Amino acid sequence: MALLSRVGLFRFCFSEIPMPVLDIVTMRGTMPRVEPHLLSDEVAMIASDCHFDHGVISPLEDDASAGVELPIVPTTLFHYGQHWFAWNKVVEAMRSPIAQDPYGRVYYTDGEYPKVTHAQIATGGANKPTAWYRLGIPAPGVPVGVGTITPPSGGVDDDLIDDETRFYVDTFVTAMGEEGPPGPASGKVTITIPGSSVALLLTQPTSQSSNITKRRIYRSVSGGGIADYLLVAELPIAQASFVDNRADGELGAVLETYGYTMPPEGLRGLCQMANGMCAGFAGNSLYLCEPYLPYAWPEKYRLTTEHDIVAISAIDTTLVIGTKGYPYLAQGVSPASVTTQKLSQLPQACISGRSMVAMDGVVLYASPDGLVGVGANGGQVVTEQVITRKQWRAMKPETMRAWHHEGKYVALTDTHAFIFDPKSGDIRELTNRWDAAVSDMESDSLFVAKGRSLQIWRGGSASNGQFVWRSKLFMTPEGTSFSCCRVLAGDIAKVGITLLVDGEPVMELSPGNLVDGAFRLPPVRGRFWQVEVFGTSVVRRITLASSMAEMVN
Repeated sequence: MALLSRVGLFRFCFSEIPMPVLDIVTMRGTMPRVEPHLLSDEVAMIASDCHFDHGVISPLEDDASAGVELPIVPTTLFHYGQHWFAWNKVVEAMRSPIAQDPYGRVYYTDGEYPKVTHAQIATGGANKPTAWYRLGIPAPGVPVGVGTITPPSGGVDDDLIDDETRFYVDTFVTAMGEEGPPGPASGKVTITIPGSSVALLLTQPTSQSSNITKRRIYRSVSGGGIADYLLVAELPIAQASFVDNRADGELGAVLETYGYTMPPEGLRGLCQMANGMCAGFAGNSLYLCEPYLPYAWPEKYRLTTEHDIVAISAIDTTLVIGTKGYPYLAQGVSPASVTTQKLSQLPQACISGRSMVAMDGVVLYASPDGLVGVGANGGQVVTEQVITRKQWRAMKPETMRAWHHEGKYVALTDTHAFIFDPKSGDIRELTNRWDAAVSDMESDSLFVAKGRSLQIWRGGSASNGQFVWRSKLFMTPEGTSFSCCRVLAGDIAKVGITLLVDGEPVMELSPGNLVDGAFRLPPVRGRFWQVEVFGTSVVRRITLASSMAEMVN
C-alpha cells in the first residue's frame, strides 16, 4: 500500500513539472570571454553581419555607391565639399578652426612635414589635394640691413637729448595674411636729427614652400615706460629695399608674433580641440598651436610624456593621449593653461594609432588587453568583461584601424573585422572589408573605399549578404527532447535554421524551406542545445518546445 501511494505521489508531482521551453525574444552580439552555457539567453556565440538596433536580429544593409571613382586605391580619405582627398598613406587631416574661413583651408600631417592646402590649389587636378604648402612660416634668417641715414632738409644736430636709438625687425606674411615670427634684430640705429630717413636693405627668404608673398617691417619705439616694435610698412616680398621716413605717430600695430615658430618636421596626429586649439605630437612631445592660428606652434606650449606618443584625440577641452606606456589627459581652456595628467592606474599602451576613435564623450583605442575607453575623468578597459587577452591578441589589434558610426566602434584588422557596441557591451563580426574609410558628420554616413570605388557603408536597402546568428549553449536536464520549433521572421522564406544538440548538427533547413509557423524537430535527446539562424530577413523570435500545446501557450 505504501509503495502504491509513493508511486501515485511521484506521478502527480511529475505531471506538475513543466516541460522545458526555450524562448529567445531578444538578441545581442557575442561575449567570447564568458563560457557558452553561462551567457545570458539573448547573447550569441556567433553574430556575423547583423545588427540589433531594434533588439532583434537584423541583417546589415548593403553598401550603396556614392557615385565617385577615386583616382587611387586610398589608405586615407577626407571629404572636402564636393571633392574627395585621397592619400595612399596614413594622414591626419582637419578643417580650419577659423569660422567661415574664406580660403577653405585644410591642415594635415602625413609623416613628411605638416601641410596646408586650400580651395584655390587643392581641387584643380585628378589627384586631390593637387597642391599644398608647408605649414608654418619661417622667421627671416638675416637681420634687416641698415644703409644710409639721411637727415631732413635743413636739419641740424643741435640737441643732444633728442637722439633716438632704434632697431628694426621683419616678418614674413603669406598670401592668406598669416604672419610669422620676427627675425633677428638689426644693428643699432642712432638718429641724431629728428625726422631723418633710414634706408633699409631686405633679404629674400631662403625657401618659398610656405607661400610667402609679403614682408612686414617693424621698428622699436620707447616712451612712457613701454618699449615695443611697431609696424612701419608691409611690402611685397620681392622688394629689396625700403626707406623709413615715418614719424612715431604714423606707425601701425604692435608686433604680436613673438614665438610663432613653425611646427616640427615630424609632427603627427593633427587634431582640433575646443576654443580654436589644435594639437599634434612628435616623439614624446605634445605641441599646441596659438588659438585659431594652426600655423603658429610656440615652444612655450610644448608638453612631454614619459613614453613616445602614438595617437591623440580630442573631446571638448580634453585631449586623450595614447602612448607606448601610460595614457595621459591634457586639459585646459587655452594653450597656456593646458596641463597633463598621467593615468598611472591604467597601464595600457596604445598599440595602433589608427585604432583611436572619439565617440560619445569617450576615446577608444586598442591596447594589448582590449579596447580602452578614456574620458575626461579617467579610463578603463571597456572590453574586459567581453573578451580575454588571448582572444583579443588573436585578432592582431596592432594592425587595427577604426571609425565611429551611429554610436558603434567599427574596426578592421589584417585578419578580422567587427563592430563593438559600448552600450550593450558586445561584439558583432563583419565579413565586409574595405581599403579606407571616413566618418562624415554632415551626412551622418561612413564612407568606405573598396579599391577605387567610393561607397556608403550600410547605405542600401537590401541585405549585404547572409547573416549568421548562433545562440548560447542552453544547458537542460540530461536527455531533454524538444519536438517542435517556431521562428518569427519578417520574411520566413529568407531565413534558414540549424539545430545543434550536444555540439552536433541534427537538422538544417536552408532559406525557402521553413514554414511560417511551428514545425516538427527530429526525435533527438541531449543536454546542450543551440539554434543557429541565417539568411537575409529580420528574425524576431525563436522558440523550441516539447509539444505543440506549449508552443501555442
